[in-house]
Amino acid sequence: MAALSAVAVAAAAATPHAVPLSGAGADAGTVTLVGFLGVAAVTPALVRIDLAERRLPNVLVGAAAGAWGVSTALRVAGGDSAEAATSLALALAAAGFGLLAALAGGLGMGDVKLGAVLTGLLSTSDPTALLGFWGLAGTLAIGVAGIRTFRTRRRRSRSHPAADSARAGRGVPFGPCLLAAFWCVVVVRSGSVGIDAVVTLL
Repeated sequence: MAALSAVAVAAAAATPHAVPLSGAGADAGTVTLVGFLGVAAVTPALVRIDLAERRLPNVLVGAAAGAWGVSTALRVAGGDSAEAATSLALALAAAGFGLLAALAGGLGMGDVKLGAVLTGLLSTSDPTALLGFWGLAGTLAIGVAGIRTFRTRRRRSRSHPAADSARAGRGVPFGPCLLAAFWCVVVVRSGSVGIDAVVTLL
């Protein structure tokens, strides 16, 4: 958690236009930090529980959603209602598509809620951040599924078929893929902004 908190702080420091949004005193860096720290606080537990139990507890996802809600409220209070509206709209869109995938059996409801929250938090970056987030999350999930299938086939001759079927039936935990993709995008985005700043100074 400490490492992720440090990443969140770095991302906030690298946020473009980190200036006061209005007389309320909030700045873009602070708003970013609030949301990212909320995700950092629950990431380790979410990953651990999803890997072990294939579920994302509502209380943990709710904590991340609460941090996103606070950051969105700070945007509104700071006079940046357009960014807040964009964040909410994209999160709702992600939730809608996620719900369709859940109804088709492709996602769990915890994944849908977490994906919507993370989308809302990344929505104020450039569009490539969101594309990279979902693209990387999907790629990681496919990779994990491929590795599990390969390992299951290799073990099949040494284990009971019923045990293999039970493992396969548990599905791929998508929560860790979402969180890994989120933090990768945050790190890459922060690094690129920092590099741009250095180049500008030079």
